Amino acid sequence: MKRSMTIEAPAKINLSLAVGPRGDDGYHAIGSIFQAIKLCDSIELSLVDEPGIDLECACDCGVEQNTMYKAAFLYIQALRREDLPAPGIRIRAVKRIPSGAGLGGGSSDAVAVLKALRELIPGSCGPAQLAAMASAIGSDLPFFLGGSCAAVRGRGELVQPIKPRLDYALVLARPGFSIATKDAYALLDELRPLAPGRVGGGLEGSLNAALDAYANRHPSSWRFPNDFYDALIGRYPVLKAIKDRLSGLGADFCSLSGSGSCLFGVFTDEKQALDAHSALSSEGIESYLSFPLARLPYSV
Repeated sequence: MKRSMTIEAPAKINLSLAVGPRGDDGYHAIGSIFQAIKLCDSIELSLVDEPGIDLECACDCGVEQNTMYKAAFLYIQALRREDLPAPGIRIRAVKRIPSGAGLGGGSSDAVAVLKALRELIPGSCGPAQLAAMASAIGSDLPFFLGGSCAAVRGRGELVQPIKPRLDYALVLARPGFSIATKDAYALLDELRPLAPGRVGGGLEGSLNAALDAYANRHPSSWRFPNDFYDALIGRYPVLKAIKDRLSGLGADFCSLSGSGSCLFGVFTDEKQALDAHSALSSEGIESYLSFPLARLPYSV
């Protein structure tokens, strides 16, 4: 039986992101188009004789707060509930996706751990169990269990795969700071009474319009929202400056990914994307050249 494997954990961008009001449960519904991209972390996972979870990762949180640790812990619990032997788990992660950037790196890493454990322990957890574990860890995780592009609703648990477009390149640009998701939501809630956001059917209408444009229009015609961007630019004016710079470098469409802090530009001209990436890097802006994925990677 195979005892170790390496699996890639891709980042994602939110091409469109509309956010509903805060519900009585404290959560917000969303309507979003998620797209997985080639920028990825690499996760090496091994089953070992020594019990417990050994995680080695250059992360900015405690080990037990790390999403990969949480995924491994939930998997061990599931094995024990089924009276199956629970091996020790060793995880070595090579991080390339910046944290606090709205790119879903922590979520993707956790799903990579779940997928690897299911592969290495045949007959253990099925798809429904993996989905339940993913949802228990975080709202973005269910997306990474499916296709590379999806319409995402609810708190992130309602994932509708859609056909990805592969006719563009991406330039990601990150300012010199991270934005915590909870802080972005708090700021959005604080500002909404002054400029009320979408409610009820407005979310679905916004998403349906975005899906139609995504499928049928050139990226230069995309007018997708990101409600966090509108809330954040007052506090972080550099976000607007970077977005304007991406536009000036020829991006057909620019937006914030998730709750930030990373912005991205969509370029239908790959040479122009490469030049934009080089220009931003020469200006001292953390920049990444990437591309949309046709499918989620499994293992390498």
